Amino acid sequence: MASCKIVLSKTARKCKKTFCLAIAAISLFSLSGCSNNPYPEEDVEKPTLQVAILDDPKTLDPTTAADSVSSNVIDVIFPSFYKYHYLKRKPLVLELGLGAEPPKRTDVNVVFAEPPKIDAKSKEEGPPGEPKTSKGETWTFKIKKGLRFQDDPCFPGGRGREITADDFIFSLKRQADPRLEGGLSEILADLVPGFWQFSAKNKKIYESGGKVDYGVPITGIERDPVDPYSFSITFRHKYPQIEFQMARHFTSPLPHEAIEKYGAEFARHPVGCGAFYLEEYRPRSRIVLRANPNRMPEYYPSEGSPGDVKLGLLSDEELGLLEDKGKLLPLVERVQFNIIRESITAWNFFLQGYLDSSAVTQTNFEQAIGASGAGKLSEEMSGKGIKMTHSPRMNILQFGFNMTDEQVGGYTEKHRKLRQAITLSVDSQEFIDLAALGVGTPAQTMLPPSVIGYDPSYRNPYRKPDIAKAKTLLAEAGYPNGIDPKTGKKFVLVWENANVTPSARQMTGIIKKQIERLGISVDTRSVPFSVITTHIRQGLFQFTDMHWTADYPDSENFYFLLNGPDVRPGQNGTAYDNPEFNRLFALLRPMSEGEERQKILTKLRDIAVEDCPQVYLSHAEDLILMQSWTKNYKPHPVSNEVYKYRRVDGSLRKKLRESWNQPLYWPVLVAIGIFVLINIPTLGVIRRRSSRKIRRIKEETR
Repeated sequence: MASCKIVLSKTARKCKKTFCLAIAAISLFSLSGCSNNPYPEEDVEKPTLQVAILDDPKTLDPTTAADSVSSNVIDVIFPSFYKYHYLKRKPLVLELGLGAEPPKRTDVNVVFAEPPKIDAKSKEEGPPGEPKTSKGETWTFKIKKGLRFQDDPCFPGGRGREITADDFIFSLKRQADPRLEGGLSEILADLVPGFWQFSAKNKKIYESGGKVDYGVPITGIERDPVDPYSFSITFRHKYPQIEFQMARHFTSPLPHEAIEKYGAEFARHPVGCGAFYLEEYRPRSRIVLRANPNRMPEYYPSEGSPGDVKLGLLSDEELGLLEDKGKLLPLVERVQFNIIRESITAWNFFLQGYLDSSAVTQTNFEQAIGASGAGKLSEEMSGKGIKMTHSPRMNILQFGFNMTDEQVGGYTEKHRKLRQAITLSVDSQEFIDLAALGVGTPAQTMLPPSVIGYDPSYRNPYRKPDIAKAKTLLAEAGYPNGIDPKTGKKFVLVWENANVTPSARQMTGIIKKQIERLGISVDTRSVPFSVITTHIRQGLFQFTDMHWTADYPDSENFYFLLNGPDVRPGQNGTAYDNPEFNRLFALLRPMSEGEERQKILTKLRDIAVEDCPQVYLSHAEDLILMQSWTKNYKPHPVSNEVYKYRRVDGSLRKKLRESWNQPLYWPVLVAIGIFVLINIPTLGVIRRRSSRKIRRIKEETR
């Protein structure tokens, strides 16, 4: 009898092979998809600080960068003469950055001419003012020798050259470039005797199609004829705040070679001398900074500040913020800014260990804090070793009245009482509790607690909610029970705001409800922030948001928002113009800190409080979560030059990331099971075809 050998047909063999390959493919595909790491594998071990930002920077050009996102990125690329001590608070402390020694101040007589006035109706420019003489001051700055720009193709051989005083002067002159909106151009035009002439001359050259000439000398800004590392700035009057300005990226030295080579592209190809340089920029994805080999040697501070009693913090030493004292900066090789527009995406990245810090927001409050309250983390966060810190901002959240509006503006007693009544209706603490996660400080004046000149004992008579008193003032203003006598209907306050997101609209509802307790009606109009900015400059509003964050920790940086000469399109968006306030502010600006200056600050405060051009809401604070591997995290209320001080424990981060992101194999098994069930008919076909072949072989052997 012949032996029986099973021989599958070609089709059956092909089906079986295809089935097995499919199973293998599903397994491999599922296993390969188990990793959720958003970064390249080679980045895992690198000492990189992972940070999230909401959007692409508007620019990386330090001459014009005024928004917080841009400043956050470039401040470690473009350092200045001064910098802020990383750890010291109350007060904040300036210390030398690129400067070699404190500047020298010399009293001088300054001859200057006022710039031409522009007629408001005809828009025509009048003649310059007659020359005047004032008692001014010259500041002489000496920079460190041996400073170098980063390596870049704009330099011969690609090697960054040495920095001299000319590079600081070039930076200051660039503030007057008519193609740009320099962040210090208005201040310099007002204070430096020859700045507006330099600006006007280059504007005419530019408008006639010529090339802006930076070689033109500028009266008031000069290099020392003997010392290439010294330069001076002369002011029409004393201006002690120049020290703060010399700590901002607007005054960072710039290489003319980079501006000439890259032109407008310099805004995406910065060339500086800071702790980091731009290594990579992928729009809408990420920005990577790498430690600059040509950086100035800097070291982690060896002393800090005592704990903040209000927040119950320990001292810097007890918090571990001095463990790296004396170490060479930066403490990380790279900083990666991940552009993540959706807050829920950023939060998930943080939970998975792919971001080193995260703000507590409306989106994640329940999970981060839960029922424990704003002062304590949830058990889930504590179990991960996550820490939390309070970060007070140096800002004021406020609303502004249009002082040229015929209903809410003006300086009569009735106009004042109307604004005072509305101000009395706004409950800051309720707003903080309901819309700001319970974090923040009710504002009594413009000045936040950490600003020079702040008085912690002062209580604004119109900031403690009192509806009965507010209704009395409203009646005295001519609107009894909130009724406009001209129309016989409720008075309508038109509030234009930027609360376009669902969470922000919660704030709108809270404030609207508070004000309407007076008996008046609030017409809320939510528009993009850019629209509000335009309407403020044009005076096309009645009541609107006018939040402000300090550029430097001095009261002058807040009260200039009410200075008449700074009226819109300047920073005085309310168009508030009180002659006595203007006179006192002019006295304040040239004064150094002291008892006499504090007296003037008190008078300015009292005038503004009575006139009530603004409703002071709150000084915001942030709750920041930090991963356990993030070291030396202490937010600064003014400086963005913080990333060089921070450190990550790479090995701990890798270990925890792996434990938090274990591959899930059950989806592979489910996929295989589903595939098998779907393909059972195929297996049946294979068996039937095999059986037919066996029977045929048996019949042939009989």
